[in-house]
Amino acid sequence: MTKPVVKVCETCGRFRRYHAADQYCIICGYDTLAAACTCGRDLEYALDEGEEGGLHCPNCGRDWRSAALGG
Repeated sequence: MTKPVVKVCETCGRFRRYHAADQYCIICGYDTLAAACTCGRDLEYALDEGEEGGLHCPNCGRDWRSAALGG
């Protein structure tokens, strides 16, 4: 079995562990999973954060939750 990786759904902004080959979000069903930030930073840090409020990449500052809501 492969080691799970943290991915974020760029549609709903939820972070979860997935298999590397998974493409679809388990929450909203869209095929917009990303395994890393656009700057290349892995997303492991995001699982320690709660589901409420913004969540920014510690490398480039991208706000994943705002981006998912179209902001």
